Amino acid sequence: MMKPHQAVDLSWRGSFLVALLIRMPSLSMQLSTCTTNSANTITNKRIGVIGGGASGMFAAVAAADNLRRKNIDNVEVVVLESGRKTLTKVAISGGGRCNVLHDVSKPVVDILGGYPRGSKELRGLMTKRFSPQDAEEWFTSRGVQLKTEPDGRMFPITDDSHTIIDAIENAAYQSGVGVHMLQRVDSVQQLEDGKFYVQVKGEDGPKCFDAIILATGSAKIGMKLAEGLGHTIVKPVPSLFTFNTKHQIQEGGVFHGLAGLSVQSARITFKVSSPGKKKKKAIVQEGPLLITHHGISGPATLRLSAFAARELYDVKYHCSVMVHWAPEVGNVDDIEAALWSMRNSSPKRMVSSSCPLLSEDGSSVIPRRLWSSFVVKSGIEKEKWCEAPKKKVRALARCVGEFEVDVTGKGVFKEEFVTAGGISLKEMDMKRMESKKSSGLFCCGELLNVDGITGGYNFLNCWSTGYVSGNGAADYVTSSSKSEEAVLE
Repeated sequence: MMKPHQAVDLSWRGSFLVALLIRMPSLSMQLSTCTTNSANTITNKRIGVIGGGASGMFAAVAAADNLRRKNIDNVEVVVLESGRKTLTKVAISGGGRCNVLHDVSKPVVDILGGYPRGSKELRGLMTKRFSPQDAEEWFTSRGVQLKTEPDGRMFPITDDSHTIIDAIENAAYQSGVGVHMLQRVDSVQQLEDGKFYVQVKGEDGPKCFDAIILATGSAKIGMKLAEGLGHTIVKPVPSLFTFNTKHQIQEGGVFHGLAGLSVQSARITFKVSSPGKKKKKAIVQEGPLLITHHGISGPATLRLSAFAARELYDVKYHCSVMVHWAPEVGNVDDIEAALWSMRNSSPKRMVSSSCPLLSEDGSSVIPRRLWSSFVVKSGIEKEKWCEAPKKKVRALARCVGEFEVDVTGKGVFKEEFVTAGGISLKEMDMKRMESKKSSGLFCCGELLNVDGITGGYNFLNCWSTGYVSGNGAADYVTSSSKSEEAVLE
């Protein structure tokens, strides 16, 4: 099968476009104006989905499937995508593999723990309306085989994001969703008739819809459209990023020359001042930690960047964090006691030879090169354990258990692009993903003030809120149609 970006497209997308033009030759004219009711006829209705990303396409399919189940054929579902392709973020996520879900065998309450913002509000939605297991079933029922990796991330067994893209786009095609590219929306207005008038850049008149699903991700235009329809926007700030630590990586720094080295179980702590309180609040995360050419990364760092997204933004990404490289060993006193015991057990052994602190499998908890760097920093690289001064052993213990890292900026995590912030969840009916500010307006995905840590959580949010918003929009439009029929009768 030829790829969609090729000049001659013989894939289903090309066939779909031809079929669409044959079936609906005046589609652009129909979308530009609102039809009105004749004396005895209910005219077609339209659901407009603004944004052709993960949540938008999923919402469109959910809406169309809802209508099909009800045998309703007078409601169109139309996606307006500003770019040349749909699902672009899905294509590049997970290094092109698409981390589509997080381990669905886990209890929902555990999965919700992966959302720094939105966990409380998503609970009912993920337990009663569209669960992680429902999301898995959605994909597997469409021929997508999934695998779960040891860290809980779920991928298609093909390790190819286009497996996910094809499943969603084929579902949209089969459900009759209309997908329109290069539709850059400038404004959305809801007039007294309850309908939404959508102005696309470069077009003379607005398109008219009976319900709108906003699914613009973290794009500024989405925030602007939501504000224009009465919503409060929680200021977006970056989430899921690495830490730059220029002082530690430069020559003479502890991390110099150690890029690529990782520790499997580290604890990283960021302490922030709380208004009116003397004691600082500690934000703590544990997990693998990776030293890079620019600083530190890995799951522990990324999770901290998510859970402390606003606090790190407030200090402009210049602060200190504390790293415990071997939390299973205990605190600094415990580490010092274990190191000091080496004077008796291995007095002639060089301190720099290897870390004597062992994990359960008998391996050193600190990699050899990192341990050597700690020993140099503590000033005992030439001593045997029997010669090591207690003060320097204490300093070595502090390197292991209380290592202060100077954060000098934030980096980029290329596998996921996430922000904290968006539409305030207080203004959303989470049972239907409908706005409390504007009837007939539905919102989903990253446009909401919901964000997850790395590992499939953010796509799960897209699938769940997208599914519920799509069904909500379909129910809204069909219920209003019944009301109109009753009036005519």
